[in-house]
Parts: sequence; C-alpha cells; structure tokens
Amino acid sequence: MRSWLVALALALAAAPLRAGEFRVGVGVFTFAEDGADLLVSYRPEGSRFAWGYRYVRWTDTFEDPFTGNKLTKTTSTLSGPVVNYLFRPEARGTWYLGVSVLRWSKAERSLITGEVGTGSTTAPFFGGGYTGSIGRSSFYYNAGLFISPGAKVNTSTSVSSEEDSGGFDVQLQLGVAF
Repeated sequence: MRSWLVALALALAAAPLRAGEFRVGVGVFTFAEDGADLLVSYRPEGSRFAWGYRYVRWTDTFEDPFTGNKLTKTTSTLSGPVVNYLFRPEARGTWYLGVSVLRWSKAERSLITGEVGTGSTTAPFFGGGYTGSIGRSSFYYNAGLFISPGAKVNTSTSVSSEEDSGGFDVQLQLGVAF
C-alpha cells in the first residue's frame, strides 16, 4: 500500500515538473585540481523563482614564499540550496538576485607531516548575476557572484594556519535546460 501511495504522489507531481524548466550546469571550477562545480535548478512555468542546489569544490596548493617548497593543500567545498529571483524570466536572458544557504568546509593537509586540519560553517550567501540561452538551443550560460560577509572558516596544522572570512561563490556555468 505504501509504495502505491508513493507512485501516486510522484505521478501527480510529474505534471507540474514537466511544465517548468529544469537546468543542469557545469562550472569553471570543474577544471581546477580536484574540482567539481554543479548547479541544478528548477523553475515552475510562469514563476520568477528558480529553486536549486549548488555544489562546488576546488583544491589549492600553498608554498613557502621564501623557499618555494609546497607546504599544504587545502580543499574547499560549498554546497546547499539556492533560490534566484529572475527579473525577466520570459526573455532569452535576464538579470537575477539570489540567496543561498551554503555549507562552507575546508580541509587543510600538511604536505610535510600529513596532518589534516578541518573547519566548516553554514552561512547565507547573497548575490546575483545574469543568465541566458545560447542561440535557439537548449544550452544556457550563467554568470553570478554570491558573498557572505560574516562567514568564517579556520583550519590549522602544525606547519600552517588559515583563517578565512567573507566567503564567496563565483558562478560561471554552461549547461542544458530541459
């Protein structure tokens, strides 16, 4: 009986989902070391709001400025829900404002000792950008910037310490709209 109710709920939800626009975008951080950059969103038909999920990860290597020796590798990750307000959703391109609540986490690994220091926070990010269709195809582009002035993440190992404040989420994606 329970699986029957789930099947019925999915069938009823399918019609409104088909009536909107589903997007999957891959961003520039995908090409970074240990990178991933995804933005998945859905906008119901006739709505100015696009609801989605953001996941981005990249790795930086830090060197001693005097010797040039590599000291640490830091992997940063942002993930969480996103909502954008589109100013002209019916147009081929539109400006938007948005908010996201992202989990910002970092893992700093010492390349000398192997020790790992971690830190994380969950914070609201505010921003906006521009998104539009590429020609008459199902492809689209997105360029945006979201910031969180109060977010802070600290990591430390025996050879280094990082204190980051004021998180940012750079969104540069190409994707497909269904």
